Amino acid sequence: MQRITNCIIPYDGRILMIKKPRRGWWYPPGGKMESEELVTEAVEREVYEETGLTIKAPELRGVLTHLVTDGDSYTEKRTMFLFHAASFTGNAKLQSKEGELSWMKIEDLPELDMDEADRLVIQTILEEDGMIYGTFTYDTYKKLQHKKVERNGKRIR
Repeated sequence: MQRITNCIIPYDGRILMIKKPRRGWWYPPGGKMESEELVTEAVEREVYEETGLTIKAPELRGVLTHLVTDGDSYTEKRTMFLFHAASFTGNAKLQSKEGELSWMKIEDLPELDMDEADRLVIQTILEEDGMIYGTFTYDTYKKLQHKKVERNGKRIR
């Protein structure tokens, strides 16, 4: 199972997003964890590498499982640890080797080209406090087929 960290970084009514060229979708900055890395080390490293920002006191806000199925078995399994960092230092890059960076207006999230599961989780984290747990199942075309999401022990959306 692949482990990934991402971080929602809000600032002045916007959040920092990165458009990754492989799919052309927007994501919160982050990436794959290294073998023996702690999740907090990974999110701090990944955010810095992709954005040039040093996040302060990242708070774990979501543990999410993403599964891709061909109908008979799971062809991909990923666990994402989603953080929120309200404070940072540095200046964000406009471009990194991972893609184009932009401060997106929070109200524009519904219109962005992005994974529907990411959109749901980001909006939920920005709207309310609490930890989110979720499992998202996709078909081989990466189209969301099923979702189970809960916050503070209660099923949402």
